[in-house]
Amino acid sequence: MDVDENALQEALNRAVMKARLNHEGALANYIPELAAVDPNNTSIAVTLKNGRTLSAGDAKKHVFTLQSVAKIIVLAGLLEEEGAERVISWTGMEPTGRAFASISQLEQSGPVPANPFVNSGAIALCNRIPGKQEAEKIEWLNRWTKRLFHDNLKINHEVYESEYKTGDRNRAIAYLMKSNGIIHGDVEETLRVYFTLCSYDATVIQASYLPLLLSTGGEDPQGRKVLKRDTCKYITAVMATCGLYDSSGAHLVRTGLPAKSGVSGLIVASALRIAGIAASSPRLDSKGTSIRGEIMLESLSKEMNWHFAIP
Repeated sequence: MDVDENALQEALNRAVMKARLNHEGALANYIPELAAVDPNNTSIAVTLKNGRTLSAGDAKKHVFTLQSVAKIIVLAGLLEEEGAERVISWTGMEPTGRAFASISQLEQSGPVPANPFVNSGAIALCNRIPGKQEAEKIEWLNRWTKRLFHDNLKINHEVYESEYKTGDRNRAIAYLMKSNGIIHGDVEETLRVYFTLCSYDATVIQASYLPLLLSTGGEDPQGRKVLKRDTCKYITAVMATCGLYDSSGAHLVRTGLPAKSGVSGLIVASALRIAGIAASSPRLDSKGTSIRGEIMLESLSKEMNWHFAIP
C-alpha cells in the first residue's frame, strides 16, 4: 500500500495538536525518575515500508525509557532462538483482565504467567535468557535491541537504579514464581536483567522501527529478513489481545492497531503491511497507558484509514 507522505505528515501534526488539548492523567510516580519528567512532552513518529520516517511534536528532543514496550525484545529473541513451543511453556498467551503487576493472577490462575506482557511473564522470560553470567544476559539484550531497533539504545542508569530500589511488587512476583518453580537460580539477578530491559532510552523515531518489522512480517526496508514471519504473527497477536493489558480490547476497537504500551508513556503500534508507529506522552490513565498517546493513535488511524478491519 502506497502512502501519501504529505497527507501523513498533516495527519501527524493534527494528531499532536489534538492530543495537546488534553491535560488529564498522571505521571508514573511510583518510579521516582519517571515522576520527574516533563509532563507536556508529546511526540509521534511513523516509519513506512520504504524506510522513510515522518514525525511530529517533540519527536527530536523527547527521550524516554521503553519500559514495558521492551518486553517485546525478550519475547522476540526467545521466539527466534528457542521456538514458540518452549516459550509458551514458560508463559501463556491469554489476556488477564487484570493490572499488569497483578499478584492475584499468579495465585489464582498460575503458576505459569498468563502472557509475556504482564510483569510476571516478562520476568519469567528474563530468567530464560541464555548466559551463565548476568553480563552475558545483558549483552544478549543489547544484541537483540540493536537488531530490533536498528540502533544502539543506551541504558538509562538513573531509571534503572530508581526501579531497582522501588520495585518491591516485581520482587514479590519474582519470589512467588521462584517458590512455584517457574523461576530458577538467582532471583535478584533475574530482576536486575528485567529492570535493565525496561531502562533502554529511545525517541519515537527510534521506537517506530520495531513495529515496522512486525508489520512487514520481519522484513526491513531493504528486504532483508530480520525476524521470522511466525515470530511476527505471534507477537502481533499477543499485542492485539494483551498489549495494553485490561484496556487492550477498547484500544483495538478504537484504533485497529495491535500495540504495546509502557508506563513511560510510550505506545508502539503496527499498521499491518503499512508502517510502524510510536507515540509518547507521559501522562497515564488508571491502567498505565498514555492518554495523549491513545488520542494520537486513534486520530492517525481514522485519518489514514489504518484500522485493520477496513478492507
